[in-house]
Amino acid sequence: LTSHTNMASKSACALTLLAILKLGLGLNTIETEFIAVPSGSSARSSLQFITSQDHVAGLPGDFVMADYLSSAFKDAGIESVETFELDVLLNYPSSPPTLKVSNPDGQVTFTATLSEDVLPEDSTSDTPWRNTTFHGYAPSGSVSAPAVFANYGRPSDFDDLEAANISVEGKIVLVRYGQCFRGLKVMNAQNRGAVGVLVYSDPQDDGFEYGKCYPEGPWRSASSVQRGSVQFNSICAGDPMRADKRYEEMGESLTSLCGVKDYTSLIPSIPSIPISYGDAQPILSQLGGVAAEALGDDWVGALPITYTTGPSTSIVSMSTDNEFKVTSIPNVIGKIPGSLPASDDHPVLLGNHRDAWVFGAADPNSGTASLIEVAKGLGSLVQSGWQPKHTIYLLSWSGEEYGLLGSTGWAELNFDAISSASAYINVDTVVSGDELTVSATPALTSLWEGVMADLDGHVLFKNGPSGNVLDANVNAPINADDAIGTLGSGSDYTVFLDHFGIASLDFEFNSPAGTYGVYHSIYDSFDWIDNYGGIDGEKGSSFELMASAAKMWGILALRLADSDVLPFDHVKQAEALVKYSAAVDGNGLDLSELNSNIDAYMKAAQGVAEEMNSPGDLKDLNFRLSMTERSFLNADGLPGRSWMKHVLQAPGFYLGYAAMAFPGVQQAVDDGDLDLAQQQVAVVAECVDKAATFLKG
Repeated sequence: LTSHTNMASKSACALTLLAILKLGLGLNTIETEFIAVPSGSSARSSLQFITSQDHVAGLPGDFVMADYLSSAFKDAGIESVETFELDVLLNYPSSPPTLKVSNPDGQVTFTATLSEDVLPEDSTSDTPWRNTTFHGYAPSGSVSAPAVFANYGRPSDFDDLEAANISVEGKIVLVRYGQCFRGLKVMNAQNRGAVGVLVYSDPQDDGFEYGKCYPEGPWRSASSVQRGSVQFNSICAGDPMRADKRYEEMGESLTSLCGVKDYTSLIPSIPSIPISYGDAQPILSQLGGVAAEALGDDWVGALPITYTTGPSTSIVSMSTDNEFKVTSIPNVIGKIPGSLPASDDHPVLLGNHRDAWVFGAADPNSGTASLIEVAKGLGSLVQSGWQPKHTIYLLSWSGEEYGLLGSTGWAELNFDAISSASAYINVDTVVSGDELTVSATPALTSLWEGVMADLDGHVLFKNGPSGNVLDANVNAPINADDAIGTLGSGSDYTVFLDHFGIASLDFEFNSPAGTYGVYHSIYDSFDWIDNYGGIDGEKGSSFELMASAAKMWGILALRLADSDVLPFDHVKQAEALVKYSAAVDGNGLDLSELNSNIDAYMKAAQGVAEEMNSPGDLKDLNFRLSMTERSFLNADGLPGRSWMKHVLQAPGFYLGYAAMAFPGVQQAVDDGDLDLAQQQVAVVAECVDKAATFLKG
């Protein structure tokens, strides 16, 4: 598979190349030299600087950190480094939001603090941002209305309310974080006629239900607020305005890319505010109405109150004052040119975003510290005279937190340079706990397993040997007996996979809860990650996990960039397709053509697996192995969201983060439109047929 397979023992000669890919045969000399470089102490030093000041996208701290990354890449020995600035639409609070409750006589009975506490144990918590709790892309507005509790804000939750004859029209809706993307909570409420939305973090989801709260423990405290974007990310990622003039110069527009006439279709028209559970409890406790448990077991959180739905007899008044403006964000692009001619080159893309909701020690800058370690390892190899066969890009994005702005803009405006890319490997919040989870395009999962087998003993984490491995297309275990997951949306792989069809992989160390207690708050700080982000909460161990992540990331990159035969396992992809088809069976749909084409794809995959054992034309073989994923794109996109073009996977329309296999089919089934579902089955069948034909060659 790669140069190190030539050094394998003769006893391994009988193994197929795919078996070698999955099992691993040890690290070669270059790989051994690479993993000697990343270190926990170096990652600690990088992260300590990055978290020393706030760096929200587009603000001065963002540019300071971009300069820091640029210098770090150059100092590591990466010779080609540039800053790609992108003009985008952003918003910032002109003044803090307000929130109060009045009784029917107009007397104010509660005024929310909308402020996070200063903690002596957290050295950066005394920041002006603690009094600035806002949602990215939430509009300015001032509304007063009765309140209704709508649980997680999913369509099913609003359906439950409707079934109980509880209307949210003209109301302020209070929802809790979790289960779906916050922007789609607001979209779902707006679509039902709500006039405002309050989003709080219930301690059942990331607070005292799990253990001690910060600073005594890692979980969310009563004043902690989760900021974040409320863009409608399941429709179209990236700058909702496509404001950069280069779009116009290349003949593209918001309409041509996203299928909407105006950017206001991609962001809310009603105000929203993120609040703490300390501020939410007094509102929840006086809603009245139906007992929430009557609507379902998952309608009750962990606060010491009786959860009810409302509508309240009291009046909730909320106001936001947010300024929208077009401004620039900096993206840092490092490049190690490959030795192959451009016609044979399949670049490998390594990406992490740098902007944060305030300090971002875990999200995303644990990943940024790891990216710097990868740069140091690769730079050391370059300085010793090594050059990869395929180009490697090191990509530090800005604007991810608002809606994947930097990655989407760079990819859309520079796709000619990466049109033959083999894979995008993403790291976001790479360390917030000690359990390893990876989500990947199925064709990359054997590569992951082989890398992890060869790194056994060289990296630290609890759930070996490969971590939880999820099929990125359905966010579920790739096999019944393991756990590689699928990718939906919510991080920077989205444009590469969902829009351009580049095979992608994302991994992280997280907690068994799947979240962490200071996410998007001012307390996502160096002090938190130093004390609580590591192995079993051992102080300082999080930085060793960052070094481990860098080793995994780097070896993945080396095996993609230095391979003779690119390490794709399309048999795994075909097996996944069989499962996807089974998942949509039983809905009265005719799947005969689809299943026939999946069989053809499986045969093509098995054929190319044999071809990998004794390749003839490497250029042609690698082209087919790496570019087959593009065949799963539909030029017209998914129904109602033309930017999302991948027919095998996409974020759920009303969920945002979670992946949905055969999304056009499943969404139509969920919406009760079986005619559209059958049309989408035909679209998927055609794409699978194209993939089989392309892969076969």
